[in-house]
Amino acid sequence: MMTGESNKCAVCNEPASKRCQRCRRSWYCRREHQVSDWQSHKAQCNAIAADNSHAIHKMEFDRIRVRYGLESPENAEKIAEMLANTSGGVSAPEFASMFGMSTTEAVVFLEWIKIGVKFKEEVLDGAKNSGLS
Repeated sequence: MMTGESNKCAVCNEPASKRCQRCRRSWYCRREHQVSDWQSHKAQCNAIAADNSHAIHKMEFDRIRVRYGLESPENAEKIAEMLANTSGGVSAPEFASMFGMSTTEAVVFLEWIKIGVKFKEEVLDGAKNSGLS
């Protein structure tokens, strides 16, 4: 891997060829510098990794949504009704069977829905309740 202007060690600012494998943003010239920088890099690294995890989860959600036609008005309405009318939530195997997908895909899809609902409750409803919207 070639080093460039942006590939400078976070500790000594020398050219670096190794980077943090978790966030892929911080560069190091040697392992010892990565280890010594961990305490200051950890918070940033965790935030970046979390953002990347959400991005990957969203991409997989979109892949499933398109593959199984879940964005069609008919299926979107079916899903909305199912989620609204099921007090304990719908099970992943039941959802998978209903739309002809694997249980793993159903889990990914339903978990992303939960993330959206949680966001709405915490952020949007919170802002509304505090008079910000």
